[in-house]
Amino acid sequence: MKNTNVTVELLKLEKLLNKVGDLVITNSMMAQSIENLPSSEEKKSLIEKITLLQRHIVELQDYATDIRMIKFESLRDVYTNYLNDITPKDKSIKLKIVGGETKVDKSLIEQLDDLIKMLISNAVSYGIETKENRIEKEKNEEATIKLIVSQLNGQISFSIEDDGKHIEEELDNIDIIKEEINKLNGDLEISKNQNGSTYTMIVPLTHSILDGLNIKIGDSLFILPTSSIVESIQPTKEMIKYVGDGTSQLLMLRNEFIPIIKLYEYFNITPKAKKLEDGILIIVKSNEQKAAFLIDEFLQQQQVVLKAIETNFKKIQSVAGATVRGDGSIGLIIDVKTILESH
Repeated sequence: MKNTNVTVELLKLEKLLNKVGDLVITNSMMAQSIENLPSSEEKKSLIEKITLLQRHIVELQDYATDIRMIKFESLRDVYTNYLNDITPKDKSIKLKIVGGETKVDKSLIEQLDDLIKMLISNAVSYGIETKENRIEKEKNEEATIKLIVSQLNGQISFSIEDDGKHIEEELDNIDIIKEEINKLNGDLEISKNQNGSTYTMIVPLTHSILDGLNIKIGDSLFILPTSSIVESIQPTKEMIKYVGDGTSQLLMLRNEFIPIIKLYEYFNITPKAKKLEDGILIIVKSNEQKAAFLIDEFLQQQQVVLKAIETNFKKIQSVAGATVRGDGSIGLIIDVKTILESH
């Protein structure tokens, strides 16, 4: 059988994805123009055609994206072999990959490969104890390093977690890793405890198309990624419970207490309604965290092209990125993960 594989430069694939993104924006503008037309049979026909065009664009985007994406699981041997090469004889360590089905951009992996290996090396050298020390601590003789990959809201995270000892000192190469991640407009989060350390690199996807729900708070419009939405409800007084001094409110929904976040307070916006029962609560989820966002109303759902806002401006807290709306205006995409973690 002949080999059907071809080699394509990543830069050319990036240009292809950019053009697909332009098609999404143009299609959105056309749909907006058609929506503004008076009702007629011609308008109905145009809506059908623009809907068909949108389906074709979605398929094209899926094909173009898939070309440059790989499952992280396919890199298991790369990092397992690296771990085996650097593990000293007095230590026994296995690598466990969590989220291996997550698809990652080949070019992004090329940029992060050295940083991932640095963090694995740190865990081996400073976090993981010798086999003898682990036995003395009544730990499993074989240590585990987890490489955890997840993607949400236009961001992707790579966590290197070990079950070794608490690393007291700040390692010299951490400053280097932070600098490299900053170049990608990302962050490095560090968590240490007596059961080990976790280093998480969070970087934005440079180009992504996602489904978003347009929401309104006062006179301001935002986009909420539908992947984060669980459901929406019109709350009643009986569903609202007060805790503490009476200023904190929880939503009781099917015997579950969910914290309420008033987005008008979070973004310092004057809303149309401040009473919970006069607004809409959208239940969102990020990892295991849940919250109910208070908004004034939600509008139509649409595909949007997510672009990193810090590329041309600066990083804005709680904003995952921006997009161009059908009317040509700029829409801000809410970073659900950051908002939930800050509460």
